[in-house]
Amino acid sequence: MPVSRVIVMGASSGGLEALKTVLAGLPANLPAAVFVVQHIAPHSQNYLAKILSDYSEIPPKTAEPGDPVEDGRLTVARTDRHLLVDEDGVTLSRGPRENRSRPAIDPLFRSAALAFGHRTIGVVLSGSLDDGTAGLQAIKHCGGLAVVQEPDDAIVADMPQSAIDNVDVDHIAPATELAALLVRLVNEAVPNPPKASLDPEVRRHLEQEVAILRDESGDIDTAVKLGELASFSCPDCGGPLWEMQGEKLRFRCHTGHAFTAKYLADGLKQAEEESLWVALRVMEERVRMLRRLAKNDAAHIGKSAARHMFADRALEAEEHVKRLRGLLSSSAASTDVSAAVD
Repeated sequence: MPVSRVIVMGASSGGLEALKTVLAGLPANLPAAVFVVQHIAPHSQNYLAKILSDYSEIPPKTAEPGDPVEDGRLTVARTDRHLLVDEDGVTLSRGPRENRSRPAIDPLFRSAALAFGHRTIGVVLSGSLDDGTAGLQAIKHCGGLAVVQEPDDAIVADMPQSAIDNVDVDHIAPATELAALLVRLVNEAVPNPPKASLDPEVRRHLEQEVAILRDESGDIDTAVKLGELASFSCPDCGGPLWEMQGEKLRFRCHTGHAFTAKYLADGLKQAEEESLWVALRVMEERVRMLRRLAKNDAAHIGKSAARHMFADRALEAEEHVKRLRGLLSSSAASTDVSAAVD
């Protein structure tokens, strides 16, 4: 039997509490398949299914390749794997990270939209930055419904607010009301497919983006078809980025890494800091070498003559090191403030 409806949920910072609340209100016989992506650190143990089992009447299961898409099933993403779905079941991909995450929310939403169209309901919960917005837009393009947690109700409002600002959202509600809303939506008659067919160009782009993760890599030909070459480099691999056509500030590199503008700015900041640490290491090594050269010259030609050679260069380099350390210290303080806000 084909699945009645597919509910895809995305959460990040603060999203676990919202997930507990929403899933606690869903009945075991829900006429829908539910899939959840919660941002997870790549090398951490994934206890999400175990945690949610204390709250959900639908037994949560960590995704396995080939799992069926069936009513009354709750599947959560696996650590360090993108979760993709279609009529044939679940696919797990170790393909390029999207929005600096694997699993990311947009790939799940995009694959569900492409496979299940108007039967798809996308839900964006608490989280920082804006993963989920592009995926929710894909669901709307394919005739599905967009549901968002009330930003004022979210522990971190960024993701819900971004969805509201950029997508024609169908429903906005606090976490305590989302379960009842979803139960009502899936128990309504499945709507007929929208009269307006999906734009062929939009479908082609969605298919290409899903294919990148199924194949676990992109290529230059695909990147050229998806967008225009931009004057930015990928912070994950250093390659050129293409700006996606018909979308608001979203980018892909030819290996497949994808970023919204906010995630790109965040990634470039991290790349900048890493470059500064490399520069500091090289500069300190140069200071040590100049000191050794100065000491060697002093032993052979006298301190007075050596003073105008390597010793002065070492002092100058030490000043550069001090300034660079100050820059790194101020950058770290700024990062700490941002993290506290997130």
